[in-house]
Amino acid sequence: MKDKKLIVLYLAMIVVGLALLFTKSAPPPVEPKAEPIVAEPPKKEEPKTEIINVAVAKRDISKKTILTKDDYYFKSIEVAINRERPNYITEPAKLDAYVVKNHIAKDTVIEESLIASPNSEDYVLLALKEGNYMFPFNLDPIDSYLMKNLKSGDLIDLYVFYGDETEKGANIKEDKLVSPSRDFVKNRLKPIIVGKKVLYFDRGEDELDKNYNKNNVAQVQLELSNREIKLLRTLMTNSTIIMYPSTFKKNVEDGLRLLSDKEKNWPLSEKDIFSGTRINLLKGN
Repeated sequence: MKDKKLIVLYLAMIVVGLALLFTKSAPPPVEPKAEPIVAEPPKKEEPKTEIINVAVAKRDISKKTILTKDDYYFKSIEVAINRERPNYITEPAKLDAYVVKNHIAKDTVIEESLIASPNSEDYVLLALKEGNYMFPFNLDPIDSYLMKNLKSGDLIDLYVFYGDETEKGANIKEDKLVSPSRDFVKNRLKPIIVGKKVLYFDRGEDELDKNYNKNNVAQVQLELSNREIKLLRTLMTNSTIIMYPSTFKKNVEDGLRLLSDKEKNWPLSEKDIFSGTRINLLKGN
């Protein structure tokens, strides 16, 4: 009986030893480490609109008007981004001296489709008033200041430079007007055409105008009436004509207004051509 108890005791000890052995040899279960949760930054919403400055008509502007800074102002408006929108005017450089193609009502936002550039084909047709013509006036180098200080739509005055000169011969002294005068004391300036509009300046660099501007000379294109052209063109054949910025604020329809009726009608004449002269024969070379 005693031996049986010992055997049971030994068996119990073996079981306990084996249990302890397996318990120590098996590593404790490792719990997986949780990965840190990184919070995503909130997404920034892209702006859907933006603020831009646009040109707006300050008053009702009629067709064929050449724009100046007195015709428009700029204001801020909100417009959608990434969406097709009208071609608004956002800077004065794209407005000054441009001509209006259609009537623009007061407080209307000005778009590119409503105006024409001085370099466009539409410009001359729109800028010229009915009955008037384009007239090119060559500019001397000394007149280059005009191109730097004037622009399309500005006004100019034309003067004739002249003086008195006495001719002596055969005991006869005759005073007559010449242009220009060689006598500084007798030099005079007389306005002949005033308040005329500059259509645009041609600096002689445009390939399209080489046939008409063969000397590549800078010119100013003026808007003149038929009557004004006749007077100016005739004076230019044997006179010195000088151009200055106008003293008038608005375009003068009758640019000859300062001349007497006799001067306005010159050089037109109702006399017969070659009166008293008979041509019998014309010979060639």
